[in-house]
Amino acid sequence: MFFRRLDSQIAESRAVLEKSRQLKKAMLAKMFPANGEKIPKIRFKGFEGEWNVWKLGAFGKATSGTSLESEFCENGKYKVISIGSYSEESTYTEQGIRANKNDKTEKRILNKNDLTMILNDKTSSGRIIGRVLLIDQNDTYVYNQRTQRIEIDQEHFIPLFLYHLLNAENIRQKIISSAQGNTQIYVNWSNIKNLEYLIPPSKAEQTAISDFFRQLDETIELQSAEVEKLNQLKKGLLAAMLV
Repeated sequence: MFFRRLDSQIAESRAVLEKSRQLKKAMLAKMFPANGEKIPKIRFKGFEGEWNVWKLGAFGKATSGTSLESEFCENGKYKVISIGSYSEESTYTEQGIRANKNDKTEKRILNKNDLTMILNDKTSSGRIIGRVLLIDQNDTYVYNQRTQRIEIDQEHFIPLFLYHLLNAENIRQKIISSAQGNTQIYVNWSNIKNLEYLIPPSKAEQTAISDFFRQLDETIELQSAEVEKLNQLKKGLLAAMLV
């Protein structure tokens, strides 16, 4: 009876989490203009006018990654961002790869509010390619080859807004459509830097959209943690019963 109730609670928590994830997916599709349009379907009150066209390369200074494999070490200071660091949820995945600071890595140290974009994919389906990470701390990460660093022009753009924009599935399709290769697809920055994106005419609107998705992400994170907690509780109880 107890485990039946626990299983029911786990199922309910998973359903709530999935509902939030689907809400985010739907809002990402509606809060950014669809192809051929310059105004989103859903917009916060007080904002009007068409969104402006900007090229990807205009979002900020872009720098290519370089091979850092020779600098990997067990207890290095810096976390290394490489293809395995990008999850399908566009969040950072800890791989346990580290590097120390030296003449090579110090040129690839990331700053808070930088974006990093992965330029290749391990598969042909494009589940990872073009995804971006938003760096949350200074002097903590370095970036490996096939990752492009974008130091955001914060006079015109809110980094968190660009993070959500570029990761929206219907918008990331621009990158996927530009990909080359068969088994493992890839893009080159020189070929995608002129891709065009629509940006709100005011930073205030960028901020409003960013805040909405930030709050939604925080809710999803809490719900995901609740599901994991319940799963671990069940696992622990089952293990104790077998002792």
